[in-house]
Amino acid sequence: MVLPPTSAAVQVYAVCAGVLYVKFLVTTMIQGRKTFRAGRRAPEDCKLPMAKGMPQQTYGLAKKNDCSPQDAAMLAAQEEEQRWRAIVSNDLESMPFALVVFGAGILAESDERVQVGAMAVYTLARLGHTYAYAHSLQPHRMLFWMSGVLSLLVGVGNSVLGAVAHRR
Repeated sequence: MVLPPTSAAVQVYAVCAGVLYVKFLVTTMIQGRKTFRAGRRAPEDCKLPMAKGMPQQTYGLAKKNDCSPQDAAMLAAQEEEQRWRAIVSNDLESMPFALVVFGAGILAESDERVQVGAMAVYTLARLGHTYAYAHSLQPHRMLFWMSGVLSLLVGVGNSVLGAVAHRR
């Protein structure tokens, strides 16, 4: 069974997908500030404007001033492992919502040009975000993240407009 865009189920799906993504976005922004306060962000995040007045960012890993080469190597390995754990976690936080939001726009027959553009920008932003995160690049990582969020919000708006436009 294929539901038309005028179906209440398709319209509610499009709106709920958008609302849930915005709720998730607000929640992750709160969590991000709390992570800053705890010193658990990536070390290069100290370059961001919101890092002023915050503790040193070390992923929460204790740094020893006079540690042995073995301890230093272990600490570097732990930081690299945590970096990739964060990359995967960030993808798992963002991509399922993107697929839901963009799918809602397709089902609601929203403006195709807007939806295609938003999906392409989101995909490129996620690829750039992973590269920047893996190579400790700030503010590049933040800019790629913001581009992905903005393209997803465009998808949310386009989906909701598509759902509302098809109301009987």
